[in-house]
Amino acid sequence: MAENPELPYWLALRRAGLGSRNFALLIAHFGTIGAAWGASEDALRRVGIDRKYRGAVERARRDFNGDNELDLLRKHGVRVYTWMDEDFPRSLRDVGDSPPVLFTRGSLPPDHEQAVAVVGTRRVTPYGRQAAEEFCGVLARTGVAIVSGLARGVDAIAHRVAIENGAPTVAVLAGGIDKVYPREHQGLAERIMEQGCLVSEYPIGIPARADYFPRRNRILSGLARATLVVEAGDGSGALHTANWAFEQGRDVFAIPGSVFSKQSKGTNQLIREHTAKLVATPEQLCEELNLLSATGQAPLTPVTARNKPEPPVTDRDERAMLHTLGDEKLHVDELARIGGKPVAEVSALLQVMELKGLVRQETPLTYRKN
Repeated sequence: MAENPELPYWLALRRAGLGSRNFALLIAHFGTIGAAWGASEDALRRVGIDRKYRGAVERARRDFNGDNELDLLRKHGVRVYTWMDEDFPRSLRDVGDSPPVLFTRGSLPPDHEQAVAVVGTRRVTPYGRQAAEEFCGVLARTGVAIVSGLARGVDAIAHRVAIENGAPTVAVLAGGIDKVYPREHQGLAERIMEQGCLVSEYPIGIPARADYFPRRNRILSGLARATLVVEAGDGSGALHTANWAFEQGRDVFAIPGSVFSKQSKGTNQLIREHTAKLVATPEQLCEELNLLSATGQAPLTPVTARNKPEPPVTDRDERAMLHTLGDEKLHVDELARIGGKPVAEVSALLQVMELKGLVRQETPLTYRKN
């Protein structure tokens, strides 16, 4: 990280809020970010940097401590990529509004040609859950890296299935690389880093914000060769990702849903507008992506409720939780009340059990036994 003498300037200007447009203007005029760092305010004005960002650059020159920033990155095990780095992800170099600085924790898969973004609603239905598990299971077993956004619902299912099948998985965050959102997915994020990585365009310490989520979706789709939409209602963030992928010239696929389901209105609309290709089985998706022929494998059998191995129940707390759940769907608060334990402790246990496939989250903080 410290081998690049210009890295502190990239970090300083990114923390100051400069994005791809301003970085492109500075490089086009000054040649390097290091040269731009020493430019006068008048020179920045002539280049086209507006008053707001000229002020931000001036404050960064006064307040930014490069050594402290680099130490912070090392402490969190963060790898930084800039446009000038040869190993900056090729798939992101030429997309519109490419992030000038990329922060990662874990190991970034090297080739977007073997990555598929899987996105969908946070309020996943049982149908959507089964579809996500089966499609992701087949993708993972062909060696594809699964990219998603670490959100509740379809995103979490996609990451979990990749982990269970030994495939790499990438989570793109809408805040600093150290700011996992939602918080209950901290355990899932740790598992992701063991088998893939977390990615963000935001410096350490920046909290997730509502307006960051649509922007992060261009990175999510840009890191993958194709995007699969499982379930998406009207206005869903998954639709934003699909539109980014379409604009980036990437393939978009959608799993059709019931005309009576709110969660399938967006996916059905994508298919109707020819933004996305309909895929009704995992094998159809693999054929579209030339995955089966590329690996020389016969069509794979997805993991279903009939052939999925029973997950291990390893301790007394897990057995007690499964007994409490029975055949009901219960909220974390109710489970904490029944068990007489703190909500945080119950939530942590459920996260572990979800990763093991013992329980599933049907709505936010509401769980059912698998």
